[in-house]
Amino acid sequence: MRYLIAYATTEGQTEKISKFIGATLSGEGNEVRFHNVSDLSGGLSIPDFDKTIIAGSVHSARHQPDLELFVFANRGSLNELPGLFVSVSLAAAFQDTREEAGEYVDTFLQAASWKPTEIALIAGAVKPGSYDWFEKSALLEGDLADHVNKELQNTREFTDWDVLSRLVSDFAKA
Repeated sequence: MRYLIAYATTEGQTEKISKFIGATLSGEGNEVRFHNVSDLSGGLSIPDFDKTIIAGSVHSARHQPDLELFVFANRGSLNELPGLFVSVSLAAAFQDTREEAGEYVDTFLQAASWKPTEIALIAGAVKPGSYDWFEKSALLEGDLADHVNKELQNTREFTDWDVLSRLVSDFAKA
């Protein structure tokens, strides 16, 4: 089976998740091609793949604009193939904000006019060294404030790799 894993990453966690997904699929004997949607060099033909996995992260209540543009521009081909949308956010990590994570996905899919076969809400990470003042303030004062270290000094990964592995394997078998 040939898989396209197209992703957008801001701090690197979604790229790490995409590479993990690729390793999981490759380990099961599949062919995988990665595509960072910010790379506009071309040469990508979505109908050449059997399944697609699109991954992006949420920042300030939105997925990356490059990801939305990529999916919207390729919605015809994407809607013809089995697809998994992996939405990476801190909101997905906690029971009291998980519904919010689902709302981010709904907004994205509506704007991009894409109907993936499956959706995965995956918890991201807090990477303090990559935040500007505004982003730090949003983390410390927003809905996630009760869940993050107030000093924002250490990277903290919330991604559940076992759950992600099972989701990807189940998608591959479907």
